[in-house]
Amino acid sequence: MHTPLTRVGFIGLGVMGEPMASNIAASGTFDLALFDVDTARAAELAARLGVSAVADIAGLADRDVIVTMLPTSAIVRGALLDDTGRPRIPAAPGTVFVDMSSSDPLETVETGRLLAEAGYALVDAPVSGARERAMTGTLAIMLGADDDAAAERAIPVIDTMSSRIFRTGGLGTGDTMKALNNFVAAAAFTAASEALIAGQDFGLDPAVMTEIFNASTGQSFVTTHVLPDHVVGGAYGSGFALPLFTKDVRIAQRVQQAANRSAPVCDAVTGAMGDALEALGNVDHTHAFEFWRDR
Repeated sequence: MHTPLTRVGFIGLGVMGEPMASNIAASGTFDLALFDVDTARAAELAARLGVSAVADIAGLADRDVIVTMLPTSAIVRGALLDDTGRPRIPAAPGTVFVDMSSSDPLETVETGRLLAEAGYALVDAPVSGARERAMTGTLAIMLGADDDAAAERAIPVIDTMSSRIFRTGGLGTGDTMKALNNFVAAAAFTAASEALIAGQDFGLDPAVMTEIFNASTGQSFVTTHVLPDHVVGGAYGSGFALPLFTKDVRIAQRVQQAANRSAPVCDAVTGAMGDALEALGNVDHTHAFEFWRDR
């Protein structure tokens, strides 16, 4: 007897969402439908992948699992809930929503509460690895869920996009971990940029400095994947926007404030990123190096 394919909806087809949805389609194990506010973009990608697209978010009502990959938790809430807190998608009870955005954990918990009141489950599954690993389906996933059964229903879909899934605890813990991870990455980027600027002032070659970082204890994802091409090489095209990076470190700052923890490093990094954002606006985050250098 033929087993029907799990019906998956995917909302948000931006820098990360497009390759992530493509990997779900490439698995061949799901009936996939796409939605984006840019309906032409959704239709074009659907035609390329051989899946369907819907022109209105309510068109995902027949889906079993619905994934969101959107810029902020406020946008996630606005996509899933109306102003009164009622779901916008009239899905069947038991539908699982999987938020893979970098969201504020407190907002995620509240959105999950409202969805649960309507008979749905929400899990948070933010990603790490940038567009490069989104394209290869090797993202690291931080999965938070209050409902183990909902998590188990989500995992086969998430597996198509990831190399490893970490269960972090209850709803919101995935988002908490993602924000703290991105704070660590932002601290590395800020420190590496500061070091390159100081080295240049003393006559050091930034390309040689980067090689030394990567052969020494200063090595990090930033020095191996960001500095060579996007800072030293001048490409400034990592694919991670400065507003989104700054948003994540601000979430990490709020997490530490909520825990009544002193966080001088987080405060300093948040301030540095915020200064760059105020001056540069919506650019690739690596342009912050130029702002710090020229300030």
